[in-house]
Amino acid sequence: MLRRLAYVCLSVVLAGCASGLSERRARVLASAEALIGTPYRWGGTDRSGLDCSGLVQLSYAEAGLRVPRTTTALLRDGRPAADPEPGDLLLFSENEPGKPTHVGIYAGDGRMIHASSRGGRVLKSSLDTPYWRRNLIGCVRYLDG
Repeated sequence: MLRRLAYVCLSVVLAGCASGLSERRARVLASAEALIGTPYRWGGTDRSGLDCSGLVQLSYAEAGLRVPRTTTALLRDGRPAADPEPGDLLLFSENEPGKPTHVGIYAGDGRMIHASSRGGRVLKSSLDTPYWRRNLIGCVRYLDG
């Protein structure tokens, strides 16, 4: 536990300094990065298993922010963002146009951190694939700076 805390603190400091991110954005990203490898669990909201919106909720909570639990509420309540910044949320829809079914945290450099049911765990993925490009329906912001 102490090792994880040290990693998160160091990640926050380095990410914030190196990238010019606000402290809160850096904390969200560091929390999400620390959760990579966590098993996927539908409805999961803690380190024993996370679904996509559970990952967002936990990462933001560890940075001191409350966000909605569902993808629909995340899309509805967030501020639309034309150009995602690290820490912003990317929403996707597979089946019904405009109805979000998946969310990830933009990590910068064309990548996102998300809980993948297909991959079975939290992972970092490139957005430069036909699947993600085809299914992206929006980007929303809950963070300032």
